Amino acid sequence: MATVKCKLKKRGRPSHEWNDGKKDRIYCLGYIDYMTDDTLPECRCCPDHVSKALEDMEKFYAKEE
Repeated sequence: MATVKCKLKKRGRPSHEWNDGKKDRIYCLGYIDYMTDDTLPECRCCPDHVSKALEDMEKFYAKEE
């Protein structure tokens, strides 16, 4: 979605997740903590992180119905 400033000052790789019929919905893949192989906490709480894509898509289509 690319609407939020990244707390880490540099966004991760972009990920095209879905299209709402008018525009593509792009999310950030974030960064990995190589010590734990898990996503950084700053990335997980970001509304533009790819983990929020399904929730956003469900909200979008629920609004249409």
